[in-house]
Amino acid sequence: SLWSRQSFRAMGRETIFPGVELETQEHGPSEGADVLVVWGHGLCGSMGGEDEERLWDFWRPPADDDDESEQFENSTHVVRYSARGHGASRPCSSADEGTWEVLGEDMLALARNKRWCQKHESDRKQKLILGGASMGSASAVFALRRALLQAKDTESRARTETATTNGDSHHQHNVAYPEIDGLILVIVPTFHEARAKRRTQIEKAIARGFHATAARRKRRPIFRNTDREDEPATPLGVREDSFQHVMTASAKSDLPSLEEMARLFAREVPESKAPPRILILCWDCGDATHPASSAESLREIAPSANVEIATTLQEVNSWGGKIRSFIDEVKRG
Repeated sequence: SLWSRQSFRAMGRETIFPGVELETQEHGPSEGADVLVVWGHGLCGSMGGEDEERLWDFWRPPADDDDESEQFENSTHVVRYSARGHGASRPCSSADEGTWEVLGEDMLALARNKRWCQKHESDRKQKLILGGASMGSASAVFALRRALLQAKDTESRARTETATTNGDSHHQHNVAYPEIDGLILVIVPTFHEARAKRRTQIEKAIARGFHATAARRKRRPIFRNTDREDEPATPLGVREDSFQHVMTASAKSDLPSLEEMARLFAREVPESKAPPRILILCWDCGDATHPASSAESLREIAPSANVEIATTLQEVNSWGGKIRSFIDEVKRG
């Protein structure tokens, strides 16, 4: 495949805010791609860990590489990154720097940096999809929220400007917001009432410390009773110098209210824009950290979302293909 041979690039670094640099890995063409996908990993996870697990690695061309997958690879730019306090990204020096809300701002800033049509002010729109697993999926929700709040703010400022210039169209501010065309939420974490129990678990891990938590790391429950259950657990991806702050930030993070998320997913502001397409992939396999109930709650508030709940590793193995199909759908618009 052209993608895997030529377009995969080694680890890079991207400054998204002054003093905030993220470690990145990119796949596909950085210029001219029809769609940009920015992807975040889970708490204590890593890009390498996702590559080892091969559960949703849509960036990896399928074994039966054909013309269709080559077309996908030539038109899709995937940017993965280590979240703050993980990998070689900027450490977290306080818990306030690692909350889901801040991680969402990071994801959005990275997407804006990497979107070629924004860099070149091109008329041709490049579609944007944000997604991730667990903490990465929460980051995507907060990135959408941030983009919509900014869009609303920009729109009201533009209206004020237009009013003060007596409708002089030259001053109308035409913004390509809201800019997010799709969301991919994989193994959504616990939230709201279910988050309390998770908070307690995280606090216990903080008390144990970095090394003890690394030593206790287990395979995901989805691997139980399969030919992969004896594979070693993926390494802890969080930085030792940031462990306490990253974990504390996660313990105090939660998703917005169901009412607010329903508004975000329906994208009521501005009314002229279509809501983002949403793909939600979760499992029901005894994983208390990523329960099926999280997906069920989101299904209720996002009736147009495509929600799938897997119960076996075999079903999860189809997720890479499902994500690629979803990206193609968004691309076609």
